[in-house]
Amino acid sequence: MIWLLTALVKACCWFVAIMPRRLQLLFGNLLGLTWFYIVPVRRSVAIGNLKKAFPDWSDSKLWSMARKNFQHYGCGFIELLLLPSLTEKRFNKLFRVENFEIYKTAASQGRGIFLLTLHIGTWELMSATSSHLKIPLNVITKKFKAGTLNQLWVNLRTSRGIKLLREEKSTFDILKAIRRGEAVGFILDQFMGPPVGSKTVFFGHETGTPAALALFVDRTRAPVIPVYNIRQSDGTIRVVFEPPIPFLEQGSTEKNISLMTQVYTGKIEEIVRKYPDQWLWIHRRWKPFRT
Repeated sequence: MIWLLTALVKACCWFVAIMPRRLQLLFGNLLGLTWFYIVPVRRSVAIGNLKKAFPDWSDSKLWSMARKNFQHYGCGFIELLLLPSLTEKRFNKLFRVENFEIYKTAASQGRGIFLLTLHIGTWELMSATSSHLKIPLNVITKKFKAGTLNQLWVNLRTSRGIKLLREEKSTFDILKAIRRGEAVGFILDQFMGPPVGSKTVFFGHETGTPAALALFVDRTRAPVIPVYNIRQSDGTIRVVFEPPIPFLEQGSTEKNISLMTQVYTGKIEEIVRKYPDQWLWIHRRWKPFRT
């Protein structure tokens, strides 16, 4: 079964790779619109989340933004199929990297780096650019229940030089990676309840956010560099590195973790506010945080 699925995925990847960029985006937009109108799974979730984040927006603006957001998902799916063909030439043509010197300066200190990111733009394709940027990247991953699908997904990501850390056994591996001076990516924009989540405020509403990043930073004091990507109107993808987020001491580990998790959440909100059409609004971000 795995060989058949692999062959099908390879064929799709090849087909997308030979398309002109404008045709890739056209297919992506049509795919997103089909999902939005014909198979409206999660559409109401997206609109509800947008209304929660932007209560002053009119119903027509909420609908328009949600539709644009689904078109973004369609383009993201098409771009995901570019993973196997992301050659140096295609990388240089497709990506525009900003402020990369921020990462290089931090990396030169040899202390390891935590990369704070979120589900915005084409996040999986962005992670694959690490090999082109010479970033020794470690990513924490969940395991798909379907073994065949999981193996296919693992093979696809590791082929791009990404080191995958299993979520259930990641603590020791993360510390080892940081001690080796490598980078560990943390996606911190999804809900996480207690005991591994910390109570935070996101767009003015209470929620829960994974506290693991703050815990590791409290222990290692490795720098945290925000990085994200945004698809531009011309089809290019901007990868933006921002200055390290200072670690704020509050006198105890518990207080440090609570404060810094909120700081990281605030940074994510800041990015989402700039580019609301390309964030993952179909995720149920505001669930009750029950202690």
